[in-house]
Amino acid sequence: MSESCFFVDLNQDAIGLRKSEKFVPMRIVVLYNQVAATDSSGDLDVLKQCVAVEESLRQLGHESLRLSCSLNLGPVRDALLRLKPDVVFNLAESLDGTDRLMPVVAVFLEALGLPFTGASSLAMLTTTSKLVAKQRLLDQEISTPAWLTLRGDDCWRGAHERSWNPDRAIVKAIAEHASLGLGDDSVVECGRHSTEKLRSLIAARAEQFGTPHFAEQFIDGREFNLSLLAGTDGPDVLPPAEIEFINFAAGKPRIVGHDAKWDESTMEYINTPRRFEFPLSDRALLDELEALARRCWTAFDLQGYARVDFRVDNDGQPWILEVNANPCLSPDAGFAAALQQAGLSFTDAVERIIADAVRCSRVG
Repeated sequence: MSESCFFVDLNQDAIGLRKSEKFVPMRIVVLYNQVAATDSSGDLDVLKQCVAVEESLRQLGHESLRLSCSLNLGPVRDALLRLKPDVVFNLAESLDGTDRLMPVVAVFLEALGLPFTGASSLAMLTTTSKLVAKQRLLDQEISTPAWLTLRGDDCWRGAHERSWNPDRAIVKAIAEHASLGLGDDSVVECGRHSTEKLRSLIAARAEQFGTPHFAEQFIDGREFNLSLLAGTDGPDVLPPAEIEFINFAAGKPRIVGHDAKWDESTMEYINTPRRFEFPLSDRALLDELEALARRCWTAFDLQGYARVDFRVDNDGQPWILEVNANPCLSPDAGFAAALQQAGLSFTDAVERIIADAVRCSRVG
């Protein structure tokens, strides 16, 4: 049997309400972005999250009411003022078909003075834009891959403003998630593309998908994500997950693209399983990833729950790709899988997320 390491030190006192506290049932509105039956599986996934959260609220003894929102927030305001929820469980992932407007919902709830789960509007703003998030990471001296935009600078931007000449780049959306448009053709050989040609490709992708794109240094190596869950004494880092790339042909980019996330019939989906068991030789790396995830929680002032996505290059250097405030809570998503590995139920997590929302509203 191969040796493996398990490394999570959860604050057990923080799991749910303390037994000594008297339980007070609450009215909780589950707020989510409006979707249509014709939307993509990625968009419709929010309905799975609603069902899972509502079931946990029922188990906890809270009253839950589901409310959808669109860019027209007037009816939502009227409904919330009428319902007078104790907490809003914020599952709004986009507005008007774009993730770029996701922070608007948090601003809206703050303006109404309602406690809500997850990240504040400021944290949403700084994490929704990958470019803003990457600049924040650099300000904190945390490694993130260099990048190129359409804004006119003639060199790659990276740590300490140095010029970069990567072998490969990956072109992706600045503020859309769920791997929108990400596929093998998103990874390009820089030797075949001058900076001018690469910018032309960025512009073409932006026009194709109707949202701004950028190019990022492609880090060839291992992919990890670490989830965090709020506790009374700060966040707990849940067991790290690594995405494996099995049976990928030589030269095929090892990325978690759109098909790997959403199309169960594809080779990419079938051959990118998530694993939580690691050899003891990975312990130092995993400790470093946990420390970096905690630094991100502090640097972005995150609340409730979050996920940090990493690539680790062939020299063992971790690079942060994204910081995800309010990551997907579907039962089959990575956050739920990490909870299971930590010995926590989904309902435990929902209880802690709500408790943090109440705590943060009192502090604010």
